[in-house]
Amino acid sequence: MKGMDQIIMELKKLTEQTLEIFDSKDTKELIKKISENYNNHESMERFCELINNDLNVDWLQKIYQYYEADRKNKGQDYTPQSLANLMASLALSSEDDEVVDMCAGSGALTIAAWVKNKNIRATCIEFDKNVVPILVFNLALRNIQAVVKHENVLSREVFETYKITKGKKFGEVVRHDSID
Repeated sequence: MKGMDQIIMELKKLTEQTLEIFDSKDTKELIKKISENYNNHESMERFCELINNDLNVDWLQKIYQYYEADRKNKGQDYTPQSLANLMASLALSSEDDEVVDMCAGSGALTIAAWVKNKNIRATCIEFDKNVVPILVFNLALRNIQAVVKHENVLSREVFETYKITKGKKFGEVVRHDSID
């Protein structure tokens, strides 16, 4: 089993190489650059190479959780892989191909459902504007057909939406100010 120091060093290396791919000096700038370049397939290809094409793991969640999660003020934490897998098993029967991921974060439940069924369609709702770019990128990277709503689920106020349509290898992202 890996020690905590080894895990932190691996995360540091992953973060440094991801920052390099997106020409970013820190994780805040990384999130901004990702949001400005959703359809940059070259960056997606380079990121896939970095992670050895292992799209079953939410690598960006690890970076975001360590460097950007607001645990103190918002109590933010992210879904452990084991819980995401359990929820995906409960949410999808063998003939299901649609998942709704409320409070989606970076998309752990949706990614776990995608691992079970590569043809899923997803609706993801997330309030935190800082993690929405990671969520959208994760879905496009995996070529998941989806609608992402940056929304306050309590007031039902939708700030913006993103539609991800399947492409040849990566999804194509279109941003909308609102959705009907």
